[in-house]
Amino acid sequence: MAIGRKQQRLETVLARIKDMAAKDSDDRSMFIDALELMLNDLQSQDAFGTESQCDPRGDGRNGIWSMKRIEGIDE
Repeated sequence: MAIGRKQQRLETVLARIKDMAAKDSDDRSMFIDALELMLNDLQSQDAFGTESQCDPRGDGRNGIWSMKRIEGIDE
């Protein structure tokens, strides 16, 4: 199946963010802070399920996760 343009754009931008964060600690901090705000906002709107079970930081049923505490890394 062909990758749609939206997915292609998302993957390209995320790869670029990953590269920038890997090279520079200031960029890394900037992205961590921005992602935390964005993900918290989405979580408050139940975008990751009513129990935050699909939160990319970690399943909300297993604990409280943030960009400073990621399930699978900091548990």
